Amino acid sequence: MPCLILRGVPENTELGIDMKFWRIGKNFRGIKEIPVGFHYVYYSAVNAENEFGQRTGFGIWISQSEFIVKQWNAEEEDFIDVQLTADDVERYNANFEEISLYLGPYPSECHRDWISLTSLITPYTLERLLPLCGRVQSCTQFLSEPSCSQQRLAKSQSAVEPEQLVTSNPEDLLPKLDVVPGTEFRFTTIPKNPLMPPNCAPSEVTIHSMDRSYTLESVLTGLAAECNSVPPYQSPSKKSGQKWVDALSPGEAELLAELQFSYVMFLLNHVMDGWNQWRRILQLVANCERAVGVRPHFYMGLITVLYHQLFSASQSRRKKSDDVCGPVDTSTAELVDLFFSDITSSSSTHLSGPAFLPTVMRSLLRNILCCRIPSHPLNANEDAILIGQADLTALQKRAEGFCHSLEQRFQWGLKPAALRKESEPVELLVDDIDWDGDEAPVIVQM
Repeated sequence: MPCLILRGVPENTELGIDMKFWRIGKNFRGIKEIPVGFHYVYYSAVNAENEFGQRTGFGIWISQSEFIVKQWNAEEEDFIDVQLTADDVERYNANFEEISLYLGPYPSECHRDWISLTSLITPYTLERLLPLCGRVQSCTQFLSEPSCSQQRLAKSQSAVEPEQLVTSNPEDLLPKLDVVPGTEFRFTTIPKNPLMPPNCAPSEVTIHSMDRSYTLESVLTGLAAECNSVPPYQSPSKKSGQKWVDALSPGEAELLAELQFSYVMFLLNHVMDGWNQWRRILQLVANCERAVGVRPHFYMGLITVLYHQLFSASQSRRKKSDDVCGPVDTSTAELVDLFFSDITSSSSTHLSGPAFLPTVMRSLLRNILCCRIPSHPLNANEDAILIGQADLTALQKRAEGFCHSLEQRFQWGLKPAALRKESEPVELLVDDIDWDGDEAPVIVQM
């Protein structure tokens, strides 16, 4: 079985793989019996006072029985890759029985949960999204500008008019910080504002602002163009036999894989960039109406991905509150609170907002449950209409089950009947209008 050999790791270092982590002992040399596929290793160095540093991690892809060897660098408090020769591999194989005594077994009890969270991630996904440096760090790495005492003195003594110190944007007074090249994620760009087709009419601008299906189509088209040269990969989800997996286009599969990847980076490595990207993708797909009928298999996959993510997060939360025995990552459980927070503070408004998840889940599920396929769409035969209606019916049935699961676990008030009713037009009787109040309607002569 594949092995990850970690040489020279200091005692008491916090180290984990996938959904399990430990504080290692002095005889620890690595992990054995690692299943084939994607795995994520993360660690935090510890000082003499048992204080942990930032969390760092790296992804590995196991494809066969192999040895992956890394050496601990005490000065950098990080691992460096060790390139093995044929003689090294032969020596490891010959002495494997002795080496395995110092290798901890992969936590197989967590593998099923790990697969459910990363089922769509492929080698191409990792190559596309991971930082070029090969490491993920919980704190963003910034470049420090070269400076000396003479430069700072000259700058302070330079003639600056008082009115030049006044700025309308307080952020202009902050130092300009640039991220160290190669340390940032290479996430897909999700437009902040809705995209519009060229030369669209004013009425269409309103439609595309409310329904972001065109923006989603543009993002998926860009991802599909990048995936054209990539050979197909048989992911664990495809082996499960679920119909929606086989029906995904390359762009759809990659966007769902990125949703899984960003969630894992946030949950395990405590990287806020992962949370931000997860939120951007979710906000985009939740505010699409037309795309639900056009891409029912994509939304079927989206519900499946979100189900595993939200319920694994809630389990981490319960472990923290119930004081379950065993290795429980309390810092991860605290980060997971962002998913369920209803409280807004000035320092976190742009991250979580009030009741972010219940709000976005309401939009997503309402759009799915209220979607209708026209009886006679243009350029479509009767068989295509029947197939599309069957796929949409299956999606809506899955959405109803998701609603019931969310309501049972979180009590968010997401009931299918109520969500369907929200989209129905409301008739307002003339007698119910306060014609004399401040909010009375105004009749404008055209």
